[in-house]
Amino acid sequence: MRPSLSGKEKEYYYKTRILFISHSGELYGAERSLLTLVCGLQRLDRYEILVVVPDEGPLARALDDKDIPFRIIPFLRWIGFRYHTVARHYRRIRNRFLLGRLVREAERWMPDIIYTNTIATPAGAMAAEKLSPRPLHIWHARELPGDRSTGFGLFDYGTESSLRLIARTSDCFICNSRFLHDQLAPRLRRAAGPSKELRTEIVYNGLDTETYHSEPSDQLGKPADGTGTPLRMIMAGGVSRVKHYGEAVAAVKILELAGVSVLLDIYGSGDDEEMRKLAKEIEDAGLEKRVQLMGYRSDLGAEYARADLLLITSRMETFGRVAVEAMLAGCPVVSSDAGALPEIVLDGETGLVYRSGEPEHLVRQIRKLIDDPSLRNAIINRAREYAETHFSAERLVTEIDRILRDLIAGTKTTGADDTG
Repeated sequence: MRPSLSGKEKEYYYKTRILFISHSGELYGAERSLLTLVCGLQRLDRYEILVVVPDEGPLARALDDKDIPFRIIPFLRWIGFRYHTVARHYRRIRNRFLLGRLVREAERWMPDIIYTNTIATPAGAMAAEKLSPRPLHIWHARELPGDRSTGFGLFDYGTESSLRLIARTSDCFICNSRFLHDQLAPRLRRAAGPSKELRTEIVYNGLDTETYHSEPSDQLGKPADGTGTPLRMIMAGGVSRVKHYGEAVAAVKILELAGVSVLLDIYGSGDDEEMRKLAKEIEDAGLEKRVQLMGYRSDLGAEYARADLLLITSRMETFGRVAVEAMLAGCPVVSSDAGALPEIVLDGETGLVYRSGEPEHLVRQIRKLIDDPSLRNAIINRAREYAETHFSAERLVTEIDRILRDLIAGTKTTGADDTG
C-alpha cells in the first residue's frame, strides 16, 4: 500500500495515479476524447494511468497500441434505450456483482483519482465510495440522460435518485460544453443540497489537430451548381430520432426540384428501427440514387476532404465532434441551431446555422455556399483557425491537468464561470 501523503506532497514525491472508467469499448466521440486525454496526460510524465473498459473492442486495441495499461471488466451502463423492468433489474444486478471486481482491482492499484469518462455508468463512483482511503472522483459528462426526448436514454435508478448519487460522489463535475453545463449543473446543485459545494467545470473536447489535412482555401473551387459535378454533401454520426436526418433528405429533394444536382452520403449506424425509418424516408422521396446510407466508418478524414460541405441536423448535440473534424479538414459546415452546436458553428463565421425544423432555411444556407465562393473560403479559413485554437488536444490536456493538480493540492477555484 502506498504511503498517505498530503496534497502538496503527492505532487512532488510520486506520480498521481488515475483510474479511468470508460462506459464503452468502441471508438465513438467519448472514447476518442478519452484516448486523446490519457495519451496527453501520459506524456506529461506526472501521472500513472490505468483504464477500465467493458470489452475487447477498438478502444482496448487502441490503448494497447499506445502502451496504456487497461483492464477489461464487462459492466453495463445504467442508462438504456429499452425500458423493460427485467432489463433494468438485470443491469443493476450484474453491475452490483461486477462492482466487486472493480473494487478489488482498485484496491491492488490504489488510485488517487477515479475519473469516470461519462455519466452513463456509476461503476467508478460506487467503487470510490468503497475504497479506503477514498480516492477523489471526477465525473466527465458528455450526455444528457434522464429524458426520453434527449435520445440518451433513462437512468435505471430513476432520474432524481441518479442525480443525487452523481452529486454525492462528485469531487469535480466536468461538462464538455456550456450547453450541457447549463442543463445539468443547476439540477445537480439542487440534488446536492445546501450542505455540499458542487464544483463544476467546462472543458471542450480536444482533437489531435495535426492529423487532419486540408488543402489551402485558395485551391478549393466553387461547389457544383447543378451544371456539372454534383454538389457532394456528407453527414456523420449515430442514426437516431434526435438527429432528424429527414430534414436533410427534405433539403436534398428541394434542391433537386430546383435543378441543383446533389449527392448526400450518410455515415453512421443506429438500431434497426431507426435505419429502416430513414431508408423509408429516402425511398418515399424518390432519392435512392441521391442519398446513400454508407454505414459506420471510424475515419472520415478522406471523406471530409472530398465533400463540399457537412450537414448536421441534430437537435441534441452536447458537443459536436464531427463539426470540429470537418472544420479542421477544410470542409464547411451547415448545422442546426440546437444544443451545443452554436458554440462551435458560429453563423457566418465558422459555418452556417439554420433554424431546426425548417428544411427550406437549410436549403437557403446551402445555397449561400454554392453562390458565394468568397464566403465559402472565408468560412473555411476562420473555421480551421477557430477549431485549432479552441478544440485542440493540447488545450484539453492543459485544462484537465490544471483540474487534476488543483484537486490533488486540495485548493479551491470558482468553477465553471471562470473556465469559459
